[in-house]
Amino acid sequence: MKASIPLIVFTSSMCFAQDRISDFQGEFRLLVLSGADDSFVELVETEEAELEERDLKVFILSGSGEKDYAAKPELAGEFKALFQPTAGKAMVYLIGKDGRTTLEWPLADFTFKKLYGSIDAMPMRRREMREGK
Repeated sequence: MKASIPLIVFTSSMCFAQDRISDFQGEFRLLVLSGADDSFVELVETEEAELEERDLKVFILSGSGEKDYAAKPELAGEFKALFQPTAGKAMVYLIGKDGRTTLEWPLADFTFKKLYGSIDAMPMRRREMREGK
């Protein structure tokens, strides 16, 4: 039996109405972390400007659930169904603006520098930078 994994969400506005992954499509990239602890939220908060510049919303599929970063149950369920997180295995997933999972790697190998480099090399992001978005 898989352990239930609570969902913590960080967004710069802390307020969103999206119920499904597809509701973000075309507008935001989604960074989903499975197995990260609550202390990771503090690290994410230090990256707010860079995340916003790249239209990134961050979702953490673990932790105590005591923070005020709650997603609607439909969205949490969709992430869990898509990634099938395993308790004790910390992973990072990036969903592009096209709604597809573009990157996936162990949380132990994750750095924001690697994330930004990967995103900035993508054709859509390159176009955004050229157009000043």
